[in-house]
Amino acid sequence: MFDSRPSEVRRDILERVRRFFFDYGHELTMAASMLGGTAAEARVVSCAIHLDRSPCIDRRLKRDLAAIHRCLALHDVGDPDDFDISLFSTLHPASAEVETICLLTDMLEDLLHEIDSMGCDLAGEVDGPLIAA
Repeated sequence: MFDSRPSEVRRDILERVRRFFFDYGHELTMAASMLGGTAAEARVVSCAIHLDRSPCIDRRLKRDLAAIHRCLALHDVGDPDDFDISLFSTLHPASAEVETICLLTDMLEDLLHEIDSMGCDLAGEVDGPLIAA
């Protein structure tokens, strides 16, 4: 009678995000620290704690995941209000760290696209896209 598939899909995406943090949390934290300093590192840790306690992907998680992606993808480079983003200039483009950052960025982007495809949060409110086109 009632289709429970949407809630199953939401839980599935939540579990994939949790698995991503479980499998790559250390690397994600280190990458954020290398690119965005202590503030970015703290955001990853805060997001992981909230993710562990949250029954769904809520607005806060979406905002934090999008911010982490922006940091990893260097979207904020050149922002005069964000002095830590210049940390990336100390990394050598051919280093193993840069390869790891690129892989993490791609995996996180895939997760964000999946979340975006849901088009709404648990309360059914329509959200905007997490990744700018």
